[in-house]
Amino acid sequence: MQVFKWEFRRNLKSLLIWLIFIIGIQYMYSALFPSFAGEGGLFSSKMQLLPKAFLKLFGIDQIDFSNILHFFAMQGQIWISLFATFYVMRLASSMLSKEEHEKTVEFLLSKPISRSRYVFEKLLVVTFMLLIYDTIISFALLWMFNTYKVKPFDTKMFWYISLSFWAVHIFMALIGNVLSTIFRKRTLADAGTIFALGFFYILGLIARVYEQYSYVKKFTPFGIFDPADIIKTGEFHWLAFSMVVLMYFIGFGFCIVYYNRKDIYA
Repeated sequence: MQVFKWEFRRNLKSLLIWLIFIIGIQYMYSALFPSFAGEGGLFSSKMQLLPKAFLKLFGIDQIDFSNILHFFAMQGQIWISLFATFYVMRLASSMLSKEEHEKTVEFLLSKPISRSRYVFEKLLVVTFMLLIYDTIISFALLWMFNTYKVKPFDTKMFWYISLSFWAVHIFMALIGNVLSTIFRKRTLADAGTIFALGFFYILGLIARVYEQYSYVKKFTPFGIFDPADIIKTGEFHWLAFSMVVLMYFIGFGFCIVYYNRKDIYA
């Protein structure tokens, strides 16, 4: 597992930095929650004065601001579902492409290791770090919510919301893995993943704001796993989550097969 150990150590610092950043942002919002929820719901009443389209844009048209899970469904979709995804997609999109981009791939493949093993260990790092990343964020959020809640919240609903951003991160990691395998330039893989992130996020916004296009949410993880919808319906799309996980491992296999047949040059 030499490749795995090397890549894990190489990416550990960025993992810690991103965890500190995301958890720090969420801590700030959670610490402010009691003041938002207090004053007889003043914040909630003020928010309801905003245009309906604006409320839909942020998924807060049916939000109870005295419930910390509802509050998280409003702002967490920005910081956890969107910005936290940058780390995942950047890690995945650069994992294989960076070696060809930096002209080090021939040196690595000259070692006594097969291409299959090389790709497997590289993508295993992405998978392992994704699990660490989302697990730490989830338990950090659970601690914050229990600390700053103003009334009890549904723990089951909390885990549904946590799994929603897990699903988004897994999906974007899948895209990053595939593009990193196909493209020879790291910049192209990164750009392609950023484009995919923006495209799917905008589709989710369209589905949320315009009722006539609500069906569009079925084509984007940001729509299928929208925290605001989970809050409103009390349901989680287990089938869709299972499909995302299955697609990830199918993509994992595709990357191994494709890289074995790929022409490598410095």
